[in-house]
Amino acid sequence: MNTVIDTDVLVVGAGPIGLAAACLLADQGVRVVLVEKRGGTSDEPRAISITDESLRVLQQIGIMDRFADDVLLNTGARYYGRKGQLLAQVRPGSPRLGQPGKSQFDQPVLESLLLQATQERGQIDIRFNTEAFGITDGPDQVETVVINEAGKHVVRSKWVVACDGGRSPVRAQLGIPMEGSTQVQKWIVVDVINTPGEPEKFAEFHCNGKRPAVVVPGVKGRRRYEFMLLPGEDAKTVTAPEAITAMIAPFQQIVAGDIRRAAVYVAHQRVALNYRVGHVLLAGDAAHMMPPFAGQALNAGIRDVANLAWKVAAHVRGHGTDALVSTYQSERRPHAVDMVRLSQRIGKVVMNVNPVLTALRDGALAALGIVPAAKNWLTGMKFLKQPHFTDGCVIAPAPDVAKPGAGLVGRSLSQPKVQLDTGDAVALDTLLGSGWAVLRFRGGAAVDIRQLPGAEDHSSGGPVTVTDTEGAFAPLHGTGTVLIVRPDRYVAAAATGAGEQAALSALSSWVPGLGVQPAAAQQVSGSS
Repeated sequence: MNTVIDTDVLVVGAGPIGLAAACLLADQGVRVVLVEKRGGTSDEPRAISITDESLRVLQQIGIMDRFADDVLLNTGARYYGRKGQLLAQVRPGSPRLGQPGKSQFDQPVLESLLLQATQERGQIDIRFNTEAFGITDGPDQVETVVINEAGKHVVRSKWVVACDGGRSPVRAQLGIPMEGSTQVQKWIVVDVINTPGEPEKFAEFHCNGKRPAVVVPGVKGRRRYEFMLLPGEDAKTVTAPEAITAMIAPFQQIVAGDIRRAAVYVAHQRVALNYRVGHVLLAGDAAHMMPPFAGQALNAGIRDVANLAWKVAAHVRGHGTDALVSTYQSERRPHAVDMVRLSQRIGKVVMNVNPVLTALRDGALAALGIVPAAKNWLTGMKFLKQPHFTDGCVIAPAPDVAKPGAGLVGRSLSQPKVQLDTGDAVALDTLLGSGWAVLRFRGGAAVDIRQLPGAEDHSSGGPVTVTDTEGAFAPLHGTGTVLIVRPDRYVAAAATGAGEQAALSALSSWVPGLGVQPAAAQQVSGSS
């Protein structure tokens, strides 16, 4: 007999994206069932680069302190030309989000920490060796058949979040097409251990026009090598230990026992046509696949679940509309498309083997050195566009809003250290809570922060006044600007003090009752 498991959200797939989704959903007060067809988390070091926005999410989940010990923080990249000459050295600009712009990590370590985090949350029911099959979507709930050693079960949920990878069975069952193509060139990825010495904080892209290669450093003796396969080479030949040691020999000497993993892959550059069908949402590789050259695949997935978790939770708890959940696609898909295109463009630079074109490329990159603006654009990695929502759960600012505040709408809020009246310095996110918040910029560097009541019931009471000692918001000091910040730390609206309530009202089409004081609080306020 089938057993029925009732929950708020079913998450399919316990990779890093599914595990992060489960934690974020649970922290918004919903019940989660997480199913994974494997027997545990992966021990394969797949993703290797992580951005400040992803680290900020890990900080929110509560694992950043433990994770940082196993990460090579604040890294950049060096690009070498066909003669081995240094073409460019790039590194993200000054960090805005409270974490280094780019770092190198080990995926098994991250998955282990995220698994611990899910196990610490009583609202998450994790079921390994459990595969999701048929999905039946109804007007108010989804029924998903799952099978494990105990037999067949039905998970009845309000939403399903599919984080089940590039070959997503959920996406296939729903018939959602992918737009894009598959990269022609094959690459071998090799992870090695026992690399001596301290790692340099730069990945190396060897655009030599013969056998392009990528070298990525790590901590604790870890290092990754990627080499483009040449015509006539096959997976069995190049993954043999003797072939691997020969390819790596120009960079370091290894023995067969130093090889942690070796695999041949073909990169895909595809984005799902729809991120939502009914009550089912796609996230991570299920929604988009991209070449590794920009290091954005895992980071795009983390952005996905940070965007959708609070929206789904709001709908489950009756605080958000169906239209709010629909903004997930309009906000996330355009940026995923941008990241796929960027990855393709970087790949074309790295993989070029035409002698004439590689010479032209090297000359063009060298010429950037005499054009300061172009050089700063490249070396500061400004080509890596940050998300900017113009369509979704955001409100266009009124004409009377100060320009610096208006420019923040649809963008991720900075996370500086701010000073409490006790003199202690704390990260801004610790004061924003897990729901909506309002920042009011009054005289000098003082900022009033209030967690909004009503919409998510996360309010912790009255406002807290802090000092922006780092000057992160200096253009807003003393302007009277009000920023309305979403649970995912994106700015939904900017207003003047007089326009604050109108902005909150405008957001009510997605989050009815946002900022409305409970009746009891209003009475207390009126009697004081």
